[in-house]
Amino acid sequence: MVLMAGRSKSVNGQMATGAAWTVLFMLIDRCMGLISTVILARLLVPEDFGLIALATSVIAILELLGAFGLDTALIQQPDAGRQQFDTVWTFNVLFGLGMGLVVACLAAPAAGFYGDPQLVSVMVVLGFGRAIQGFENVGVIAFRKEMAFDKEFKYLLTKRFATTVLVTIPLAFALRSYWALLAGTLAGTCIGVALSYALHPFRPRPSLAALGQLMTFSRWLFVTRLVEFFYSRMADLIVGRWAGTAALGSFTIAREVVRVPTRELAASVHRAVFPGYVKLADDRALLRRQYLKVTSILLLLILPAGIGLSLLAEPIVLILLGAKWKETVPLIQILSINGILAVLLSTVHYVNLAVGMSRATSLVLAAHPCISVPLMLWWVPSYAAQGAVAAMLTASVVTAPLNFQLLGRAIEFGRRDLLDILWRPGAGSLAMIGAVLAIKTYCAVLTSSLSGQIAYVVLVSAGGALVYATTILLLWWWWRGDPDSAEAWLLERAAKLAGVARKRSGTRFR
Repeated sequence: MVLMAGRSKSVNGQMATGAAWTVLFMLIDRCMGLISTVILARLLVPEDFGLIALATSVIAILELLGAFGLDTALIQQPDAGRQQFDTVWTFNVLFGLGMGLVVACLAAPAAGFYGDPQLVSVMVVLGFGRAIQGFENVGVIAFRKEMAFDKEFKYLLTKRFATTVLVTIPLAFALRSYWALLAGTLAGTCIGVALSYALHPFRPRPSLAALGQLMTFSRWLFVTRLVEFFYSRMADLIVGRWAGTAALGSFTIAREVVRVPTRELAASVHRAVFPGYVKLADDRALLRRQYLKVTSILLLLILPAGIGLSLLAEPIVLILLGAKWKETVPLIQILSINGILAVLLSTVHYVNLAVGMSRATSLVLAAHPCISVPLMLWWVPSYAAQGAVAAMLTASVVTAPLNFQLLGRAIEFGRRDLLDILWRPGAGSLAMIGAVLAIKTYCAVLTSSLSGQIAYVVLVSAGGALVYATTILLLWWWWRGDPDSAEAWLLERAAKLAGVARKRSGTRFR
C-alpha cells in the first residue's frame, strides 16, 4: 500500500506539472493565435482562409495513408528504445517525401474538381512543406513520454512565436493575400524541424526494424485517425464543394475562435495526462479516480466558457473580426455548444486508449461521422456552413451514450458518476445564463459604438463569471467542501500561486 500510495503521488505530481506546462503553453499559444487571427481576418477576406482550409483538407485525405499514430505507440510502449525511435523517424521521412510528390501530382485535378485554379499553387507549396516535415527529429516525442513538459513547452512556443510574429503577420501586411498564410505555414514547418534537432540530442538513423512491432499497436489507431479525419475534415470538403470558399472561410474562422475556450484547453490537458493514464492502466480504481478529477476540472472551466462564448458571439465577432465576418456568428453559437460536448467525449477516448481499448474506441468514434457526414451532404447545399455545424452537434448528442457505455467497460463509470461531475458546473452555468441575459437587457444601449461594444462584453462577461463562481463555491461549501473535488484542487492551486506571488513581491521590496 505504501508503494502504491507513493506511485500514485508521483504520477499525480507528474500529471499536474505536465498539465500546468501544457495549459500555460496553450494560453500563450492561443493568445498569439487569437491575435494573429484577428489581424489576418482584418487584412484578408473569407475566401483566402477558405482556400487554405480546402487545400489542407484535400492533403489530409492523403495523410490518412500514414496515420498509424506511431508517436502514440512510442509513448504507450514502456520499453521503446533507439530501434523504435529510428523506425518512426524513417517511416516519417519516407512518407513525407511520398506525400509531397503525390500532392504535387494531384494539385491540378483537385483544382478542377473544386473549380478554383488557385488551388494548384497552394497544394504544391503545402506538399513541399509536408515533405520537409517528415525530417523532424523524432526525439521530441520523448519530451511527452518522459513527461518533460517544460522542454516541450520551449520547443512548441519558440516555433509558434517565430512562425506567427516573424513571418505570417509581417507578410500579411505586405502581401494582403493568402500567400501570407502559405508562407507562414511553410516557414513554421522549417523552423519546427530545425528546432527539433537543436533542442533534443537524439540523432535518428535510417531503420525500419521495429515497424511490425509498432504496427501491432497502431493498426487500430489508424482506424481512429481515419474516423477523426471524417469528423474534423469532411466538413471542410463538403462546405468547400457545395457552399464555396467564402463560406468555408467563415466556417474555418468560427472553428478557430471556438477552439480557444474549449478544445484547445482540453487538448493541452489530455496531452499532459495521457502518459499518466498509461502508467495507471493496471490499477483501474486509481485510473478511475484520476479520470473523474481531470474531467471535473475540465468541465468546471469549459462549460461556462463555451456557453458564455455562445451568448456573446455577435459582439465578440464585431469587435475582433469586423462586420465582414458576421456570417460566423451563428456558426460560433452552435460550435461552442458542440465544443463542450466534444471535450466531454474526448476525455473518454484517452482513458480507453490508455487501457488498450483502441479497437473499441475506433468503432465507437466511427459512429459520429456515420451520422454527421450524411447530414452534411443533406443540409449544406441548402443551409451552407450552418448545415455543417448543425450536423456536427446532432451527431455529438446522438453518440454520447455510446461513448459513456464504453467508458463504463474500462473503469466502471456509470450515470451517477456523470451526474456527480456535471451537477455543480451545470447549476452554475444556468445561474450564469440568467445573469448574462439580465445584464444584456440593461446594457444593450452600449452596443451602438465599438467602445460601447467592448464595455458591453466586459460588463456582461464579468457579471456572468462572478455569478458562476459564486454559485459553484456556495454549492461546494453546502456539499461540505469535498477535498477531492475539482473546486478544492483549483482553490489549492490558486492559493499556491498567490503564495508564490507574495513571496516574490516581498523579496522584490526587501
